[in-house]
Amino acid sequence: MVILLCSLFLWSQESSSQSQHNAPSAASPTPTPQSRQRRSVPEVEDAMSKGEYLLFKKHDARAGLDEFKRASKLDPWYGQAYMLQGLAHMQLQEWSEAQWAFEEAEKVEPGNAKAYLGAGSALNEQKNYAEAQKSLQRSLEIRPDLAEAHYELARSLWGLGKWQAAEPHVRQAIELNQDYAGPHALMGNIYIQREDPEAALQEFQKCLQLDPDGSLAPSVKEIIAQLKKALGKN
Repeated sequence: MVILLCSLFLWSQESSSQSQHNAPSAASPTPTPQSRQRRSVPEVEDAMSKGEYLLFKKHDARAGLDEFKRASKLDPWYGQAYMLQGLAHMQLQEWSEAQWAFEEAEKVEPGNAKAYLGAGSALNEQKNYAEAQKSLQRSLEIRPDLAEAHYELARSLWGLGKWQAAEPHVRQAIELNQDYAGPHALMGNIYIQREDPEAALQEFQKCLQLDPDGSLAPSVKEIIAQLKKALGKN
């Protein structure tokens, strides 16, 4: 989860540096992402700056979310504002709201692979694996090099009972990001399905080594203990 959030935030910084934005006039026709002429609006910049400070420096997702919502109200076509709303909702574990925000980002920027990644991750958290799979496959169509999208797609496939189909995506996630703990835990589960407890133990130990204090750590420690006992390694 932490790596996913960081990855999405890095995208938002790249996006911010590549485009300016403006709030549409009430008298103007409804703009489109392709036709809209952008210019800087201080109020939007102020809301985004405050929101990023609150979310990433003060770790106050709720207050940051309010600022990002203010920014998107001022400029409904500013994709970064929706992306950061999605991040804030993810931190608050508000999965359906996060899904909505990332899907709004998709509408504004249909070529944004990480918007589909965010939506897919939020759908996974809601156990809507079939829809998550669609979103994550779209993300990988745009950016086949996204380790997080490969991992989240593997989670979707695992949730659908398709662990054999999940395996190549787990392996790809590990190859693309060797410091990514989550795929090692999922690979460990796949080895358990393959009835290879020794290989499973190695994967769970690698997961714990990479992220000893993460959200997966308590359950991973339990599985390691069970595997060691089964293998006579206590």
